[in-house]
Amino acid sequence: MTDFSGVIDEFARESDVVGLWQLIAHIRDTLPDLSTQEAMDQTLALVRRMIERGFEAGDPPYSAGGYRRWSNQNSEYILARIRIEWKALGRVPDIPDIVWFLPPAMNN
Repeated sequence: MTDFSGVIDEFARESDVVGLWQLIAHIRDTLPDLSTQEAMDQTLALVRRMIERGFEAGDPPYSAGGYRRWSNQNSEYILARIRIEWKALGRVPDIPDIVWFLPPAMNN
């Protein structure tokens, strides 16, 4: 299993929301030989750890109404929703896609 502690600490220090695309970029930079499915699995493992650390999922800031926290913050719900939307997208998510995360220090 990949240790995500350093990148999670880095994202936790952000003063703004963190996009799914940033997590994917980190996975691709760190583990460049992964298949598309393996990259998705590793990204979702990172998302799980971030949720455990207190990050909250929400709509991308580029969506109508901007960033809005998802009403269901259950980790299994968030992971399933991301997986479903990622597969429906038919490509690797980019900047405006699917979900962004509010760092713990900002979700008061």
